[in-house]
Amino acid sequence: MRAQIVLTPTESKCFISKAIARMEVVKKAAANGKIVIHPSSTTYFLVKELIGDIPRTNHFILGGVFAQGLCTEANSTMKHAAPAANEPPPKFVADQFPYKWVIKDGKLTSGIPLGKILDEIGPQDVYVKGCNAVDIEGHAGVLFGHDGGGTIARVMGVQKEKGFSVILAVGLEKLIPVNMLEAAKATARNAEFDYAMGMPCGLYPVKGGTTVTEIQAVEILSGAHAVPVAAGGVGGAEGATVLVIDGTKEQVTKAIEFVEQSKGARLPLARPLPCHLCGSMDCHFPVREKHWDPRWAE
Repeated sequence: MRAQIVLTPTESKCFISKAIARMEVVKKAAANGKIVIHPSSTTYFLVKELIGDIPRTNHFILGGVFAQGLCTEANSTMKHAAPAANEPPPKFVADQFPYKWVIKDGKLTSGIPLGKILDEIGPQDVYVKGCNAVDIEGHAGVLFGHDGGGTIARVMGVQKEKGFSVILAVGLEKLIPVNMLEAAKATARNAEFDYAMGMPCGLYPVKGGTTVTEIQAVEILSGAHAVPVAAGGVGGAEGATVLVIDGTKEQVTKAIEFVEQSKGARLPLARPLPCHLCGSMDCHFPVREKHWDPRWAE
Protein backbone atom coordinates (compact mmCIF):
# COMPACT_ATOMS: atom_id res chain seq x y z
CA MET A 1 0.00 0.00 0.00
CA ARG A 2 1.19 3.51 -0.78
CA ALA A 3 0.12 6.90 0.57
CA GLN A 4 1.14 10.51 0.01
CA ILE A 5 0.86 12.87 2.95
CA VAL A 6 1.59 16.51 3.81
CA LEU A 7 2.87 17.75 7.15
CA THR A 8 3.40 21.40 8.02
CA PRO A 9 6.47 22.13 10.17
CA THR A 10 4.39 22.23 13.36
CA GLU A 11 2.56 19.04 12.44
CA SER A 12 5.93 17.40 11.79
CA LYS A 13 7.12 18.39 15.26
CA CYS A 14 4.05 16.73 16.76
CA PHE A 15 4.50 13.64 14.56
CA ILE A 16 8.19 13.28 15.42
CA SER A 17 7.39 13.59 19.13
CA LYS A 18 4.88 10.75 18.87
CA ALA A 19 7.64 8.57 17.45
CA ILE A 20 10.24 9.53 20.05
CA ALA A 21 7.80 8.76 22.88
CA ARG A 22 7.41 5.25 21.47
CA MET A 23 11.11 4.43 21.04
CA GLU A 24 12.18 1.49 23.19
CA VAL A 25 15.02 3.44 24.79
CA VAL A 26 12.58 6.18 25.82
CA LYS A 27 10.01 3.73 27.20
CA LYS A 28 12.75 2.07 29.26
CA ALA A 29 13.93 5.42 30.59
CA ALA A 30 10.34 6.34 31.49
CA ALA A 31 10.00 3.09 33.45
CA ASN A 32 13.43 2.83 35.08
CA GLY A 33 15.18 6.17 34.77
CA LYS A 34 14.53 9.70 33.68
CA ILE A 35 14.07 11.64 30.47
CA VAL A 36 15.80 15.01 30.24
CA ILE A 37 14.33 17.33 27.62
CA HIS A 38 15.72 20.57 26.27
CA PRO A 39 12.71 22.86 25.73
CA SER A 40 11.96 23.51 22.07
CA SER A 41 9.08 23.77 19.63
CA THR A 42 9.42 20.04 18.93
CA THR A 43 9.93 18.71 22.45
CA TYR A 44 6.96 20.76 23.64
CA PHE A 45 4.80 18.07 22.03
CA LEU A 46 6.96 15.29 23.48
CA VAL A 47 6.09 16.32 27.04
CA LYS A 48 2.41 15.89 26.29
CA GLU A 49 3.04 12.47 24.74
CA LEU A 50 4.91 11.34 27.86
CA ILE A 51 2.83 12.77 30.71
CA GLY A 52 -0.47 13.63 29.04
CA ASP A 53 -0.21 17.38 29.56
CA ILE A 54 1.63 20.32 28.05
CA PRO A 55 4.50 21.97 29.95
CA ARG A 56 3.14 24.91 31.96
CA THR A 57 5.90 27.42 31.28
CA ASN A 58 6.74 30.45 29.17
CA HIS A 59 10.04 28.82 28.31
CA PHE A 60 8.80 26.30 25.79
CA ILE A 61 11.54 27.63 23.51
CA LEU A 62 14.83 29.17 24.59
CA GLY A 63 15.79 31.05 21.48
CA GLY A 64 14.90 30.73 17.85
CA VAL A 65 15.01 31.92 14.28
CA PHE A 66 12.59 34.82 13.95
CA ALA A 67 11.76 37.12 11.06
CA GLN A 68 14.08 39.84 12.35
CA GLY A 69 16.93 37.45 13.11
CA LEU A 70 18.31 34.93 15.61
CA CYS A 71 17.18 35.69 19.14
CA THR A 72 17.83 34.10 22.53
CA GLU A 73 15.16 36.20 24.24
CA ALA A 74 12.17 34.15 23.08
CA ASN A 75 9.02 34.95 25.05
CA SER A 76 11.01 37.10 27.44
CA THR A 77 9.16 39.85 29.29
CA MET A 78 12.15 41.32 31.09
CA LYS A 79 14.41 44.16 30.11
CA HIS A 80 18.13 43.64 30.58
CA ALA A 81 20.23 46.04 32.56
CA ALA A 82 23.54 46.75 30.88
CA PRO A 83 26.61 46.08 33.05
CA ALA A 84 28.50 49.03 34.49
CA ALA A 85 31.18 50.54 32.29
CA ASN A 86 33.97 48.97 34.35
CA GLU A 87 32.33 45.54 34.53
CA PRO A 88 32.59 42.81 31.89
CA PRO A 89 29.32 41.34 30.62
CA PRO A 90 28.18 38.26 32.58
CA LYS A 91 29.64 35.02 31.26
CA PHE A 92 27.39 32.16 30.23
CA VAL A 93 27.97 29.04 32.34
CA ALA A 94 26.35 25.92 30.89
CA ASP A 95 26.16 24.10 34.24
CA GLN A 96 24.03 26.90 35.69
CA PHE A 97 21.49 26.69 32.86
CA PRO A 98 18.12 26.00 34.58
CA TYR A 99 15.76 25.51 31.65
CA LYS A 100 15.43 21.75 31.28
CA TRP A 101 12.41 19.53 31.65
CA VAL A 102 13.01 16.33 33.60
CA ILE A 103 10.44 13.54 33.57
CA LYS A 104 10.79 10.86 36.22
CA ASP A 105 8.10 8.49 37.49
CA GLY A 106 5.64 10.21 35.17
CA LYS A 107 6.13 13.62 36.77
CA LEU A 108 7.59 16.75 35.17
CA THR A 109 10.00 19.04 37.00
CA SER A 110 12.01 22.02 35.82
CA GLY A 111 14.44 24.63 37.12
CA ILE A 112 17.19 22.14 37.99
CA PRO A 113 20.65 23.43 36.96
CA LEU A 114 22.16 21.48 34.08
CA GLY A 115 25.26 20.68 36.12
CA LYS A 116 23.19 18.86 38.75
CA ILE A 117 21.28 16.97 36.07
CA LEU A 118 24.50 15.83 34.42
CA ASP A 119 26.00 14.81 37.78
CA GLU A 120 23.04 12.50 38.38
CA ILE A 121 22.38 11.23 34.84
CA GLY A 122 23.14 7.59 34.12
CA PRO A 123 23.29 5.13 31.20
CA GLN A 124 19.62 4.20 31.68
CA ASP A 125 18.52 7.80 31.05
CA VAL A 126 17.68 9.69 27.85
CA TYR A 127 18.41 13.25 26.75
CA VAL A 128 16.24 14.74 23.97
CA LYS A 129 17.27 17.84 22.03
CA GLY A 130 15.52 19.71 19.25
CA CYS A 131 17.96 20.70 16.50
CA ASN A 132 18.34 23.52 13.99
CA ALA A 133 19.74 21.67 11.00
CA VAL A 134 20.04 18.25 9.42
CA ASP A 135 22.07 17.32 6.36
CA ILE A 136 21.33 14.76 3.64
CA GLU A 137 23.26 12.09 5.57
CA GLY A 138 21.16 12.58 8.69
CA HIS A 139 23.76 14.47 10.72
CA ALA A 140 22.14 17.02 13.03
CA GLY A 141 23.40 20.43 14.09
CA VAL A 142 22.51 22.86 16.87
CA LEU A 143 22.95 26.64 16.83
CA PHE A 144 24.73 28.05 19.88
CA GLY A 145 25.32 31.61 20.93
CA HIS A 146 28.07 31.30 23.52
CA ASP A 147 31.70 30.23 23.37
CA GLY A 148 32.29 26.56 24.08
CA GLY A 149 29.33 25.24 22.11
CA GLY A 150 26.57 26.08 24.57
CA THR A 151 24.66 23.47 26.56
CA ILE A 152 24.74 20.87 23.78
CA ALA A 153 28.55 20.70 23.86
CA ARG A 154 28.45 20.20 27.63
CA VAL A 155 25.83 17.47 27.34
CA MET A 156 27.68 15.58 24.59
CA GLY A 157 30.92 15.74 26.55
CA VAL A 158 29.26 14.03 29.52
CA GLN A 159 27.46 11.58 27.21
CA LYS A 160 30.83 10.23 26.07
CA GLU A 161 31.70 9.48 29.70
CA LYS A 162 28.37 8.11 30.96
CA GLY A 163 26.83 6.54 27.88
CA PHE A 164 23.26 7.79 28.18
CA SER A 165 21.16 7.97 25.01
CA VAL A 166 20.81 11.23 23.10
CA ILE A 167 17.90 11.70 20.69
CA LEU A 168 18.02 14.54 18.18
CA ALA A 169 14.61 15.69 16.98
CA VAL A 170 14.66 17.63 13.72
CA GLY A 171 12.12 18.11 10.95
CA LEU A 172 12.99 18.02 7.27
CA GLU A 173 12.09 21.70 6.99
CA LYS A 174 15.59 22.17 8.50
CA LEU A 175 17.39 20.17 5.80
CA ILE A 176 20.50 22.01 4.60
CA PRO A 177 22.08 21.24 1.20
CA VAL A 178 25.65 20.97 2.51
CA ASN A 179 27.56 18.64 4.80
CA MET A 180 27.11 19.50 8.48
CA LEU A 181 30.85 19.95 9.02
CA GLU A 182 31.03 22.38 6.12
CA ALA A 183 28.13 24.36 7.57
CA ALA A 184 29.74 24.40 11.01
CA LYS A 185 32.99 25.65 9.56
CA ALA A 186 31.17 28.59 7.98
CA THR A 187 29.99 29.71 11.44
CA ALA A 188 33.34 29.32 13.21
CA ARG A 189 33.11 31.28 16.46
CA ASN A 190 36.68 32.55 16.16
CA ALA A 191 35.65 34.51 13.08
CA GLU A 192 33.82 37.75 13.77
CA PHE A 193 30.76 38.65 11.76
CA ASP A 194 30.63 42.15 10.38
CA TYR A 195 26.85 42.05 10.15
CA ALA A 196 24.17 39.82 11.58
CA MET A 197 20.42 39.84 12.02
CA GLY A 198 20.09 39.29 15.75
CA MET A 199 22.61 37.24 17.66
CA PRO A 200 25.35 35.64 15.54
CA CYS A 201 25.56 31.92 16.29
CA GLY A 202 27.86 29.02 15.72
CA LEU A 203 26.66 25.61 14.55
CA TYR A 204 27.57 22.56 16.64
CA PRO A 205 27.62 19.24 14.69
CA VAL A 206 26.20 16.70 17.13
CA LYS A 207 27.98 13.35 17.07
CA GLY A 208 26.82 10.40 19.14
CA GLY A 209 23.07 10.92 19.05
CA THR A 210 20.17 9.33 17.18
CA THR A 211 18.55 11.64 14.64
CA VAL A 212 14.78 11.40 14.25
CA THR A 213 13.14 13.17 11.30
CA GLU A 214 9.77 12.43 9.72
CA ILE A 215 11.44 9.57 7.84
CA GLN A 216 12.56 7.76 10.99
CA ALA A 217 9.28 8.67 12.69
CA VAL A 218 7.26 6.81 10.05
CA GLU A 219 9.40 3.71 10.53
CA ILE A 220 9.26 3.87 14.34
CA LEU A 221 5.50 4.34 14.43
CA SER A 222 4.50 1.87 11.74
CA GLY A 223 7.38 -0.03 10.18
CA ALA A 224 6.61 1.56 6.81
CA HIS A 225 9.15 3.30 4.56
CA ALA A 226 8.96 7.03 3.84
CA VAL A 227 10.53 9.13 1.10
CA PRO A 228 10.33 12.95 1.00
CA VAL A 229 9.30 14.04 -2.49
CA ALA A 230 8.56 17.77 -2.16
CA ALA A 231 8.77 20.64 0.30
CA GLY A 232 7.29 24.08 0.83
CA GLY A 233 3.84 25.42 0.29
CA VAL A 234 1.47 28.37 0.66
CA GLY A 235 -1.61 29.28 2.64
CA GLY A 236 -0.20 28.09 5.94
CA ALA A 237 1.82 25.22 4.49
CA GLU A 238 5.05 27.20 4.14
CA GLY A 239 7.93 24.84 4.95
CA ALA A 240 5.72 21.76 4.65
CA THR A 241 7.08 18.30 3.81
CA VAL A 242 5.42 15.96 1.31
CA LEU A 243 6.11 12.27 1.97
CA VAL A 244 5.36 9.07 0.13
CA ILE A 245 4.78 6.19 2.56
CA ASP A 246 5.17 2.62 1.32
CA GLY A 247 4.56 -0.66 3.14
CA THR A 248 1.98 -3.27 3.93
CA LYS A 249 -1.63 -2.18 4.29
CA GLU A 250 -1.38 -2.55 8.04
CA GLN A 251 1.84 -0.48 8.21
CA VAL A 252 0.65 2.37 5.99
CA THR A 253 -2.75 2.50 7.67
CA LYS A 254 -1.04 2.77 11.03
CA ALA A 255 1.26 5.54 9.74
CA ILE A 256 -1.75 7.46 8.40
CA GLU A 257 -3.44 7.23 11.81
CA PHE A 258 -0.50 8.96 13.47
CA VAL A 259 -0.27 11.51 10.66
CA GLU A 260 -3.94 12.38 11.06
CA GLN A 261 -3.50 12.68 14.83
CA SER A 262 -0.77 15.26 14.13
CA LYS A 263 -2.75 17.32 11.62
CA GLY A 264 -3.80 20.70 12.95
CA ALA A 265 -1.14 20.74 15.70
CA ARG A 266 -0.58 24.20 17.16
CA LEU A 267 2.14 25.79 19.26
CA PRO A 268 1.81 28.61 21.79
CA LEU A 269 2.72 32.08 20.54
CA ALA A 270 6.48 32.43 20.20
CA ARG A 271 8.00 35.86 19.98
CA PRO A 272 11.30 37.52 20.78
CA LEU A 273 11.61 40.50 23.04
CA PRO A 274 11.21 43.54 20.74
CA CYS A 275 14.65 44.68 19.70
CA HIS A 276 14.09 48.28 20.78
CA LEU A 277 13.37 47.08 24.33
CA CYS A 278 16.17 44.53 24.63
CA GLY A 279 19.51 45.32 26.21
CA SER A 280 20.83 41.76 26.17
CA MET A 281 24.60 41.51 26.08
CA ASP A 282 24.25 38.26 24.15
CA CYS A 283 23.06 40.08 21.05
CA HIS A 284 26.19 41.68 19.66
CA PHE A 285 24.50 42.93 16.51
CA PRO A 286 20.93 43.78 17.49
CA VAL A 287 18.55 44.69 14.71
CA ARG A 288 17.25 48.08 15.82
CA GLU A 289 15.27 50.76 14.07
CA LYS A 290 14.62 48.54 11.06
CA HIS A 291 11.31 48.29 9.29
CA TRP A 292 11.09 44.58 10.18
CA ASP A 293 11.55 45.21 13.93
CA PRO A 294 8.10 44.30 15.35
CA ARG A 295 6.96 46.95 17.82
CA TRP A 296 4.92 44.87 20.22
CA ALA A 297 3.52 46.71 23.21
CA GLU A 298 5.46 46.38 26.44
